[in-house]
Amino acid sequence: MTEKNFHIPVLVEPVLRFLLNDLSGTYVDGTVGGGGHSLEVLESLSPQGRLIAIDQDDDALLKAGQRLEKFKDRFQIKKGNFSQIQEILSFEAIEQVDGILLDLGVSSYQIDTEQRGFSFMANGPLDMRMSKDAEMTAEDVINDYDESELVRIFREYGEERRARIIATAIAWERQKRRITSTEQLAAIIEARIPFQQRIKTLARIFQSVRIAVNSELENLRLFLDQSLGVLKTGGRLVIISYHSLEDRLVKNFLTRQANPCECPTELPFCICNKKPTIQILTRKVVQSSQEEIKINSRSRSAKLRAAEKIL
Repeated sequence: MTEKNFHIPVLVEPVLRFLLNDLSGTYVDGTVGGGGHSLEVLESLSPQGRLIAIDQDDDALLKAGQRLEKFKDRFQIKKGNFSQIQEILSFEAIEQVDGILLDLGVSSYQIDTEQRGFSFMANGPLDMRMSKDAEMTAEDVINDYDESELVRIFREYGEERRARIIATAIAWERQKRRITSTEQLAAIIEARIPFQQRIKTLARIFQSVRIAVNSELENLRLFLDQSLGVLKTGGRLVIISYHSLEDRLVKNFLTRQANPCECPTELPFCICNKKPTIQILTRKVVQSSQEEIKINSRSRSAKLRAAEKIL
């Protein structure tokens, strides 16, 4: 495992600007990965500042621990999913924190490690588990899910309009032999898709399978439901997403919390008495500059949204 295996942290300046409202506070990096953002946060905090770093990937936790070693008295590493944030903080006797950061999606290390099976660009086992402790793999999804369920996954998680054609092809091929590698799956998809559309379709299908394997959208929903409860008043929530499904979940959640009134629009004043719980800090989604994209092409799809708890 070398330094280049782990991604360059994206949108560092806006992350720090939106996240840190108390330099002596306690913060959570719910997706520590290789520790890139956590390092920037710890370097920005005062000596009294504290960080809880969470990840479900053993390799990431090992690297983050090494990278953040000089701050060992000011941070704790916890293995788990960010959807367990309330439980993790409770175990540490922490009721509320000053800020939470999530950098969603797959790390460069995971994508570039063939044995993890995340990429269609290299041959590897159909795995795609972000946590090696998880039981279900991409091989299980591709071989054991009903054809109709594959169609649903490809449409819902990949927004792929050729979902039925691809699901039918997979169902046909797996009758001959079990599909066990990324190369096999990619070949099945490529055979049914026009050449000029293959890369985008492969990306959508692999994304949809990965989301299903890791319950990514459900975990994000679970986290959002807990997030404001573990934030102090004045605490900040910063989330970086990489595809429209995640971003839509985050945007809709923040909008509901900032504008909870359910009164009919024709009423001259509110009678439901629902008060905003947050103030949205990012009127427009924040994206990487062209300069950052040149340095780190994977930052191209990053979208940052931030909010402050007011109630």
